[in-house]
Amino acid sequence: MTARVAFYAPLKSPHHPIPSGDREIARLMMRALEQAGYDVALVSETISYQKRPSKELFDKRRREVEAERTRLTELWKAEPAARPDLWFTYHPYCKSPDWLGPPLCTLSSIPYATAEACRTHQATDADWRAGRAAVQRAVRQADANFVLKETDWAYLTDVLGDMASAVRIPPFLDLAAQPPLPAPRPAGGAAPKPPVMFAAGMMRPGAKAESYRLLAEALRRLDGADWRLVVAGEGPQRPAVEAALAFLSPDRVDFLGSVPHEDIFALMDSSDLFVWPGVGEAIGLVYLEAQSRGLPVAAMRTAGVPLVVADGTGGLLTAFGDPSTYAAAIGRLLGEPALRQQLGAGGKAYVRQHHDVSAVAAILRQTLDRILAARPS
Repeated sequence: MTARVAFYAPLKSPHHPIPSGDREIARLMMRALEQAGYDVALVSETISYQKRPSKELFDKRRREVEAERTRLTELWKAEPAARPDLWFTYHPYCKSPDWLGPPLCTLSSIPYATAEACRTHQATDADWRAGRAAVQRAVRQADANFVLKETDWAYLTDVLGDMASAVRIPPFLDLAAQPPLPAPRPAGGAAPKPPVMFAAGMMRPGAKAESYRLLAEALRRLDGADWRLVVAGEGPQRPAVEAALAFLSPDRVDFLGSVPHEDIFALMDSSDLFVWPGVGEAIGLVYLEAQSRGLPVAAMRTAGVPLVVADGTGGLLTAFGDPSTYAAAIGRLLGEPALRQQLGAGGKAYVRQHHDVSAVAAILRQTLDRILAARPS
C-alpha cells in the first residue's frame, strides 16, 4: 500500500500565484516525494509567515493555525482514511514556525519530517524568540530533518547536538519537467553577435538590489565589449535598477519585467551566458536552471552559489563584492566562445549528475521508508 504524505509549507503555499524560490522549491519537494513513490497531498495552505517582527501579526497567524489544527483534527476523526502516514514540512524557520505538524503528529502518532529548517539573522534574537523556539521544538521532534545548506547544518548541530535525524540533500531540479532543449548549434559555429547576457532576479530591496548594483558596476567596466543584456524581474526597486544601468543605450538592454517561470527557459536558450552576482542566494535554483540549459554562469563566490555552481565546470566564480574581478570573468566569457561552449556542456552534465530530482527522491525514499517501517501500523 502506498504511504500517504501530508505536505505543508508554512512560509508560502506551492499553489501561491506569485512566483518565488520558496514556492518553486516547495513544488520540487512535492515532486521528489511523488517520485519516491508516495501519495502526496498539500494538507493546508494556512501560513505562519511574517516578514517583519509584529506581535499583532504573530498572534493573528497563531490563531489561524490553531483553527486549522482543529479542522484537521476533526476531519481525521470523522474520516480516519484521510489521516496521513507521515507529515512533511518544508522550510520551517523563525519567520514561519510550524505550529501545525508537530501537535497533529503527536496526537495521531504519525512520524514528522522537515526540510530546510533554519533561522533568520534579521532583527534581534528577542524579536524572533517565540518563532525560533517553536522551530527548535519541531526539529527535535522530527524523525528526519533534510538539510540543503551548510549554514542550516551548522544551526541544527547547535540545536540537536546528536545529528542522527539530519540527512543531507542537494539543491535540485526536475529536469524531466523542463521544455525540450533546442537543437545544438553546428560544430564550430559562432555564437550570435553580439553575445546576449541574461540576468534574472526580483527587484526588491536588500540582497536582490545589491546583486543588481554589483552587476551594473561590473558591466560599466566592460569598455569596448560588444554585447546585449536581457533582464527578467520586477519589483519596487525597478527604478533604481534602471537608473544603475542607464549608462547602457536602449538598444543594449531589455527590461522584460515579470516573466512566467515556464518562459524563463526560452530566454536562457536564446542567451549566451547567465550573469547574476548571487548576493544572499540561499540555494540559487536559477543557477541550476541556467546550467541545465547549457548556459555558462558568471557569479560571485557567496552564500549558496558554490553549492550549485562548480567553478570551472559550469561557470566562473569570483570573489564576493569585487566588481572588478567579476567584470574580468564576464569579459572573458564574452570574448571566448569556446570557453562558453565548454562550460555550457560541463554545467549540463554537472546538473544532471548531481542535482536532478531522481537523486533526491532516492534519498527521501531510503530515509522515510525506514521511519515508516519502524512505526506500528
